[in-house]
Amino acid sequence: MQKRLVSTLALTAVAACGAPGVVPDTAVSHSVTQTATATKRPAADPDTAGAHADFDGDGKEDLVITDTSATVNGKYAAGYAAVVHGSTAGPDIQRHQVITQDSLGLGKAGTGGRFGSGAISADLDGDGRSDLITQAGSNTVFVVWGGKKKLSGAAKLTGATPVVGDFDGDGHADLVTNRNTDSKATVRFGPFTRTGKPARTKTLDLTPDKLSYYTPRPTGVGDMNGDGKDDLVVTWSHVFADGMPTPRATVVYRGAANGVLKRGPRLKDARGKDMYGSTTLTSDVNKDGFADVIISLTCEIIGDEATPEGGSRLMVAYGGKTGQSTGLKPTTIDEKTPGLPGEPVSSHCNFGYAPATGDVNGDGYADVAFSAPTKGNKMVTLVLRGGPKGLTGKNAKSLSGLPVRPMLAIQDLNGDGAAELAVGTWYASGADETVRVLRGSPSGITTSRPTLIGPADLGLKPEPGHSSDFGH
Repeated sequence: MQKRLVSTLALTAVAACGAPGVVPDTAVSHSVTQTATATKRPAADPDTAGAHADFDGDGKEDLVITDTSATVNGKYAAGYAAVVHGSTAGPDIQRHQVITQDSLGLGKAGTGGRFGSGAISADLDGDGRSDLITQAGSNTVFVVWGGKKKLSGAAKLTGATPVVGDFDGDGHADLVTNRNTDSKATVRFGPFTRTGKPARTKTLDLTPDKLSYYTPRPTGVGDMNGDGKDDLVVTWSHVFADGMPTPRATVVYRGAANGVLKRGPRLKDARGKDMYGSTTLTSDVNKDGFADVIISLTCEIIGDEATPEGGSRLMVAYGGKTGQSTGLKPTTIDEKTPGLPGEPVSSHCNFGYAPATGDVNGDGYADVAFSAPTKGNKMVTLVLRGGPKGLTGKNAKSLSGLPVRPMLAIQDLNGDGAAELAVGTWYASGADETVRVLRGSPSGITTSRPTLIGPADLGLKPEPGHSSDFGH
């Protein structure tokens, strides 16, 4: 069963110890990124989507673990989401909750529903607590409402690939979902009622300006120009002969007080080339008050999997008053970046794998963690510090003793201002099924005395004939 570990306020699950009928699958991925490199099998990921999930409103972020390939009540890949609440001591394993589609009372899950896909969080109903938002199937989104003791109650909406932000600047969270039938998206403006009814709704046309880029998808949210209204980051993809959408461009749609988002800049790197990739994050890495867009280009699938031209890499487009900084040029992080420890290489795929962003040392600058292959044909996990000059290799840290292909999420689970790093693995069995939570501190992430969370801690038991694989 695959599990996706999400460690941001974007993802939540109602959990009850020993949820009946939930079975971890034999091969599990533990991921902490918002999206992962194209793969035949999804994974468990700590979410890096931007909101800091606090489902009970106690001021501590909560960790979300999802396994979209979990067998639930005999249905393979029905999926689940689990929430482990934060506390002053870090993740409180005793306070956990497991949520499945079956537990919501809104229809039974079917085989392959993959509840927990694209899980994020936001306070949609305005009660001061984060709500869990997740996709199931190809065109259904569930909202599970946060509560003082646990998440409870849910609403069922139509759409896919949900993202959240305040696009009209009124202080209420808004929800954007794709429509599978065309290149349009639905913007539902908050506050929402507990039945899932928004205050108002608008249709957003995301049709690319080139016929070859006909698969648009919302992939990120942030206030890039500092006007108090979130902007929507959209990835334009081309579908090649194998039917796999491959990102080719990234476009920003500007937030507006009237709710009518307008197409803005198409993001370019320092060479003037299109910025695009498999994972898109937003955070403020140079602490100037403008959201920056972080894009990971780990590989390209153009018929066959191939190393991107110029190598795999992590790129940053800095925000500014016009939407993009005039003082900081876009940054490319690769094997040539000065100061990177661990001998990472970007001459083939997977440099920038499973990125996550957050402030791990409490200095107010967003940091970025990711993994990369090394000259010794291994993988190294790096944490890069944000600073006035943006994201650089200065004071970068290499973490040891982690899984080979870790999935990462950064989240402040104890409320001390220095966020923790949640680490899972893309494919695991046995001891590697454990999610590790590494503490943040003024000196950054420490690997000593991690908190370990395994399937048994969530009350999950393998189905007869299955191994006990636990997801991120």
